[in-house]
Amino acid sequence: MLDICIITIVVLLGFNFKGFFKEKLTKKDYRVLNMLWLYHMAFAIIFYFYVNANGGDARNYWFTVKESVDTGFLDYFSLGFGTYFMYALNYFPSKVLDLSFITGSFMYALLGYIGFIYFYILFKERIFYNTKIFTVNLFPLLFFLPNLHFWTSNVGKDTLLFFCIALFFYGMQKPTDHIIKILFALALAYFARPHIAVFLILSFGIGALSHNSLKMYQKVFFIAVIIAAFLLFFDNITSYLRIESFNLDTISNYSEDKATKLSRDYTGSRIDISSYPFPLKVFTFLYRPFFFDINGPLAVVASIENLILLLLSIKFIILNPFRLFRAADFFTRSLVMFLAFGVVTFSLILGNLGIMLRQKNMFIPALLFICLWSFSYHLKTKLEKEQKVT
Repeated sequence: MLDICIITIVVLLGFNFKGFFKEKLTKKDYRVLNMLWLYHMAFAIIFYFYVNANGGDARNYWFTVKESVDTGFLDYFSLGFGTYFMYALNYFPSKVLDLSFITGSFMYALLGYIGFIYFYILFKERIFYNTKIFTVNLFPLLFFLPNLHFWTSNVGKDTLLFFCIALFFYGMQKPTDHIIKILFALALAYFARPHIAVFLILSFGIGALSHNSLKMYQKVFFIAVIIAAFLLFFDNITSYLRIESFNLDTISNYSEDKATKLSRDYTGSRIDISSYPFPLKVFTFLYRPFFFDINGPLAVVASIENLILLLLSIKFIILNPFRLFRAADFFTRSLVMFLAFGVVTFSLILGNLGIMLRQKNMFIPALLFICLWSFSYHLKTKLEKEQKVT
């Protein structure tokens, strides 16, 4: 009975959460977001059956806690970051309330959907000219890409981090107004995957420093924040990643070791990236599995989605990324840096297509925003030139 009540509340919250932003959304936006919630819940159900049939981290995060006898919340929380933090996070709903796995899946699906709402508002407010494909606007059509929903509708770090990144991006549009949101997002991201919190801080620090709109004292402040964050997180991150020191040989050995472990036979859909040149590693991370990698129905869907991402990226490259970066504001430059950090780091260490699909999901919204913003800026400058001529 409690499970039915919780699921009902979650479903209703999903339909009504957008009401907190009624001054930013139109009736059309409400209809789109309602469809997006129904679509997202469908993926929550699909993933529930998928993980029950194939196993995965989602069940581990829920049932390890539920079936534990001697380990309590404080024990899990004190053990560290990553998986142990997920155990601590799930302790109350799974162990104390004894909720079912399907209920937990819907709770996390709501969290992922809230992330979509933040991203939706961000795209709507910052991309002024919507690009069309076959008379259909790319925004919000791209928000229905299947892989975005598949990995953000289940119990796990991927859903949690998607929410954190969306909340952080949304808050950084007006940092002084959303400082609580920013700190909350960073704290959750830090405990789930510490390096993602560092990527967020570094990205917006570098984005701010690279833009001329900031005064010198503001740049000094950002530098101080970056240094302080690095010193604060350094020991925990090296411990979490099991890196003894930050030198070239150690990092190179770490990358090779991770790539080897994540491309073993038992991890499934493995590929050997050790001999790939760096550009091919980046392509593999962002755009594979592609049609030549198909080994089942899920790979077909992923290949179609990756083709869309590839076509968007090609159009972005044609528009001259360097010119666009110079014209971009602080916020857009920061998203470029966040995408760059993620792509460079994960393309070096991941050697499994299934894991790539999960890990890159954190960075795809940034890629979509950069592409759509670039198309919008290009159209804006084109229209301005035409007006001058006339």
